[in-house]
Amino acid sequence: MGFSLGPGSLVNRQSHLYNSLILTLNMKISLTRIAGAAVLAAISFFGTPNTGRSQTFSRAVVVMTGIVRSDESAKPTSVKVSIRETGDTAREITCSTSNKETGKYLVVLQPGKKYWVHLEGDSILTKDELVETPTIEQTQQIKRDFSVVMREAEVATKSLIPAAVN
Repeated sequence: MGFSLGPGSLVNRQSHLYNSLILTLNMKISLTRIAGAAVLAAISFFGTPNTGRSQTFSRAVVVMTGIVRSDESAKPTSVKVSIRETGDTAREITCSTSNKETGKYLVVLQPGKKYWVHLEGDSILTKDELVETPTIEQTQQIKRDFSVVMREAEVATKSLIPAAVN
């Protein structure tokens, strides 16, 4: 009784399984290399996270930052900072929410344009201010702080005004 080395033999089946396993491992290694290459390509295309203060953009933009504070107490407050076109105030271009601890916000705008900055929130009276961005050739940061009137202050002020007597 001898060993059969034909197509259906045990040795051939084990050899086929071994080859399949090697092929699968090689494919996984290749996919890992491809995925790694894709990540490197994405990093080189989009750039790495910048830990410095300046950012690189494909064209010049205005980075507007600032702090939103309560008018009465000067404490930082959290509001929605909505940027709208001057010709169409219903159309929101971009928005940001100021940090509730620091009041800081950041929005990226196009240079050489006028925008309405619409400040809104549950705890403040809505406020609109016109902002004009400078015409620039390189990205520039501008600082614009806002003070807002808190709703509680409005209620307290109304309660101090005596009612008219008829």
